[in-house]
Amino acid sequence: MDNNTPKNPNELEEFWNNRAESFPRYNQEENSYENTMLETAKKLGAIFKGQRVLDVGCGSGMYTLKLSALAQSVVGVDISEKMLAISREDAQKLGYQNITYVRSNWDDYQPEGEFGVAFCSMCPPMKRDEAKAKLLNITGSGTLVYIGFDRYINPEPIEFLIHHYKLEKKTFNSGPDMRRWLDQGGHNYRWENKTGHWTNRYNREQAFKWCRTLLSDFGIDNPESSIIDASLAPFWAQASEQYVITTPYSVEMIVVVPSSQ
Repeated sequence: MDNNTPKNPNELEEFWNNRAESFPRYNQEENSYENTMLETAKKLGAIFKGQRVLDVGCGSGMYTLKLSALAQSVVGVDISEKMLAISREDAQKLGYQNITYVRSNWDDYQPEGEFGVAFCSMCPPMKRDEAKAKLLNITGSGTLVYIGFDRYINPEPIEFLIHHYKLEKKTFNSGPDMRRWLDQGGHNYRWENKTGHWTNRYNREQAFKWCRTLLSDFGIDNPESSIIDASLAPFWAQASEQYVITTPYSVEMIVVVPSSQ
């Protein structure tokens, strides 16, 4: 399968289930990336208080739990049961009881009731215009909050592996693509670019699984362990016995609000 061949739902679920263990999860720190993005959404006109919020592609709950603390209720939708299990676990620990989880791919998801806010961060199905239209329409006259890549720089270990296997890099420009689509439809929106660095820490098992899972997305299913080891070696932190990998990012926060706001 080449880089551009869409996965079927079963393949997608397996891919994201494999990523669940090493995927970033809810972060309670006040200065977290997620808090920064939610404050930016508010600045651009999003109102979460008192709203029923749909978190599309909610994953491990990085935003779901933060939204549940702001909103009346949240529905988190994701294709990966393992991702949802992580979010449920964190929600239970924190005592959040206003979250409903739905395991579904985006095409098959059938909403129940109305949502005041649809929230979507880095959700792959939104590459398709039909998926964008469903996302925008799901709130009726409500608010859409969308986070997409302006550009994405692969973490250095993945760059090493892409170079080694002579793979064609994937492009991630979902932010500009969403704005293009909104412009074509005559929709009003506000947006802001955000840049910074993500830092992830993995033990050896998590790091190897992370590399293998991402390589599988390029069609490399049996990478040599020695090559993965070579890609990760520069990032081993002896003191913590973890791989510490920092990746720069450039993303766009896009908010579509009702004309009355």
